[in-house]
Amino acid sequence: MMWVTIMLTAADEIFINRRKLLALVVGIICVLVSIIAYQFSLSVENEKLHAKVESAGIQQRVKFQTSVSRTIELLNTVGSFIAQSEQLDRTAYASFTRPIIRSHPELWAIHWVPLVSDDERQAFEQQLVSDGFDGMTTLDVATNTVSSAPAKKLYYPILYSEPLERSHISVGFDTYSRQVNADVIDALLAGDQEYLGTAPFQLFEGASDILSLSYYRPVYDESSVGRGRLKGFVLAVIQPQMILNTLSSTDSDLVMKLYDVTPTGLVEVAATASSQTEAATVSYRSEFNILGRNWLLEVWDDRLQTENSLNISQWILIVGFLFSLCLVLMLLWLAKTHRQILLERDRAQSYLDTVETIMLMLDREGHIQMINRKGSEVLGASADDLLGESWFNQRTLVNSQQERQIFETLFDREHPVNDLYRGESRVRTSDGQIRLIAWRNRLSFDASGRPVGVLCSGVDITEQRQAELLDNLRSRAMEATLQGESLEYVLSLVVEGIEQKNPGALCSILLLDEQGQHLINCAASSLPKGYQAAIDGIEIGEGVGSCGTAVYRRERVIVTDIASDPLWADYKALALEHGLHSCWSEPIFGRKKRLIGTFAIYHGFISKPSHADLELIESVAAFVSLIIEQFQAEAALLSMANSDELTGLNNRRKLFSVLETEFERAKRYGHPFSLCMLDLDFFKKINDQYGHDIGDKVLQAVADTINHVLRENDVCGRIGGEEFAILLPDTALTSAAAFAERVRQAVGELALKLDDGRLVTLTCSIGVAEYSEIFHKASELLSCADQRLYYAKAHGRNCISTQTDYEGCSR
Repeated sequence: MMWVTIMLTAADEIFINRRKLLALVVGIICVLVSIIAYQFSLSVENEKLHAKVESAGIQQRVKFQTSVSRTIELLNTVGSFIAQSEQLDRTAYASFTRPIIRSHPELWAIHWVPLVSDDERQAFEQQLVSDGFDGMTTLDVATNTVSSAPAKKLYYPILYSEPLERSHISVGFDTYSRQVNADVIDALLAGDQEYLGTAPFQLFEGASDILSLSYYRPVYDESSVGRGRLKGFVLAVIQPQMILNTLSSTDSDLVMKLYDVTPTGLVEVAATASSQTEAATVSYRSEFNILGRNWLLEVWDDRLQTENSLNISQWILIVGFLFSLCLVLMLLWLAKTHRQILLERDRAQSYLDTVETIMLMLDREGHIQMINRKGSEVLGASADDLLGESWFNQRTLVNSQQERQIFETLFDREHPVNDLYRGESRVRTSDGQIRLIAWRNRLSFDASGRPVGVLCSGVDITEQRQAELLDNLRSRAMEATLQGESLEYVLSLVVEGIEQKNPGALCSILLLDEQGQHLINCAASSLPKGYQAAIDGIEIGEGVGSCGTAVYRRERVIVTDIASDPLWADYKALALEHGLHSCWSEPIFGRKKRLIGTFAIYHGFISKPSHADLELIESVAAFVSLIIEQFQAEAALLSMANSDELTGLNNRRKLFSVLETEFERAKRYGHPFSLCMLDLDFFKKINDQYGHDIGDKVLQAVADTINHVLRENDVCGRIGGEEFAILLPDTALTSAAAFAERVRQAVGELALKLDDGRLVTLTCSIGVAEYSEIFHKASELLSCADQRLYYAKAHGRNCISTQTDYEGCSR
């Protein structure tokens, strides 16, 4: 009852003194807020402390790795110097390595350790003795002493060493006799590492509390093809302590310790404080691999510890007021949020800079608000220079106006949605190349849902589309070939297909003539006609533009600027007159490197080919080569099937085929058609008197003579022996007889001069027949002409006949 009474009394007093109660509540709230502020401040200070120590640690680790990397580069330089030196002596080695050691105190010594076989040992030791050193030595592990090296197949002794004054006792020492060295040498020879380091060890001469590391770098004979023969190793003794001393000189308040990480634990290698100094409560520890071993770097600063930062929190706890604390908390929260935003932004930018994708942020007007590294590389300008610039300009986009219209339609919808919009555009790079970019675009909205820009992600699909283009061209070309189209038509399909997929490209295919001296137009439908006419039949040679030079050199010729390139000195006026400013030419080779012609791509602007462009012209040239060789092979087979091997005229089968065709045409349409049968007079005497070789030359000369007399539509062939037939379409008997007379006279004027000065002359007899309705078959017309030939031979030879005694040939 007493406690109840007391509590009720207290409640009454609290109720009566409500202002005091309010003050008490406010005081309690203030205390609670102060405690919360204290705890928060302590947490923030601790995080800041960790961040500072971590930042300092990262900087020291990077500096340490950078210093070691510079040392490695210098030692690689020593290795390259040795590999390229045919006659290396001690003086040259000292002159090259001493400046390196003087400028890098972490290098205790640099040794040259050649590979010495047992056969070379005597000469090697003689060289050592001549230089004032003992012979080859080895380490006795049991006694830890150095003695003369026992005989074995291979040694890895130290020949040269700098500085010699503190490492002269090492000269001649077989480094392989130490197990830690042998393990590294075996690992280097068995693997593909460029260098490896041994476990830390104590120097024989040097500070007793400094551990060192042996670094091996293999040296190969660079005169051989490939990796070459192993000449030996550059062995460097590195003191990590010296690197830490250099780093601590720039920030003496930092304490650093470097450990070698082994399976059994950590081995302290170097430190800027006493080994007994314990790490502070807040330190930075980072493990990394360098010199072929794992290392642990520990960094701290005694000035930056939790105990030293408590006064700030206590001050906030004691002095802070409710509104001040709220403001501080708000500011801390804003600062923390701002830092997080910056961190996230930097992370996002770092990610965007690592991907091989073009990333753009455009505002509603098309100005660049953000661009990553890849986008800057494509455009050839820094991000700072591009920010705020318009994306839609002629320098960047080939079809800038069309691209802008497509861009603006994204904002024209009544209710834009945040979907992906796909598209493609041709982007002009800083060096004049044109790349095809596939875009994935997404609208960006503000807090009110209004679209404020577009985030664009682009992937270069130039190579992919060019591969698709080649596949499509191959299909179309092969289909046209199978349909019997001409070579010019098929190659024009190839040229036009490439031009359609590469706006601005003007393609040309030139073929080499039979003499291999001139280039003939084959396919170049988009090049100006005047330019085509000017280069048709141009002679190849050095300085004859891109194509003439490419064929002459038998290699690709790239001219990015015709106006300034010396290869176009004699032809640039012609090219510039027709608006041509660049030309890439690729020779076309057939089987066994037979030169066929060239494939070239022109542009109306200065243009440098990309890797994809070079692959394109090389692939097109190879594909065109297959097409041309196929046509040439078919033409050769057709010629062999239809031509007389000796005279080159149509053979008997081909001539009779044409005779059948013309006979049917004359029969169907009533067109006049005549046939001449020609036989050389007394040709057997020529063979008997001069031999068959001279007889063959006479037949060839007669064939050439007839070809000179033939008209455009006339067809001549060799029937056999010394007998020829001439088909005269759309020619009546009277005109045919006149033609035959011209042939007879031309043959009669023919005189073949022999090597001994004698002349071979001859005459011919010709029978002429005209198609008539009395003939039902072509063979009847042929028989009629043959009868008239016999009539001419029977009536004196060296004449023509349009009549015969044969009754079945009245006309």
